[in-house]
Amino acid sequence: MKNGYTWRVNEIDAALRGLPIRIWRRLVRTTQAKVREVENALLPLELSMTEFDLLAVLRNLGCASQQDVARSLLFTEANMSYHAKRMVTRGLIERQTAGKNKILTLTDLGRRKVEEALPLVIAIHEEQFADLSEDELMMLRSLLRRLK
Repeated sequence: MKNGYTWRVNEIDAALRGLPIRIWRRLVRTTQAKVREVENALLPLELSMTEFDLLAVLRNLGCASQQDVARSLLFTEANMSYHAKRMVTRGLIERQTAGKNKILTLTDLGRRKVEEALPLVIAIHEEQFADLSEDELMMLRSLLRRLK
């Protein structure tokens, strides 16, 4: 019974050699390698990829509620609160209370950091996908969208 997770050992071994599992492992390894490339580029700026993403979202939105930023980054409220507090302490963002909402905005330092980081990250992403044609990129995008 596969839906109830009662599999025989030989079924499990066969499934582990199957295409879906092999593709999943390749996708994870590729993603981890590509993330490391971006993280290494951000090290001299003293930014993690998470911090960069948060700064980039705020750059795009101007200012936003902590909840909207969390939703945009797929963060839990607790995770968002943790990162926001750290970034406020580092002087990268400001957080103000407006009723029940906490509003996040970039500080001058945060804006300078994200503006310095963006060209690096864009160049890395362009290089990461340089071996794919425009048609292949469109196909990859389409396939990834179907995996939702």
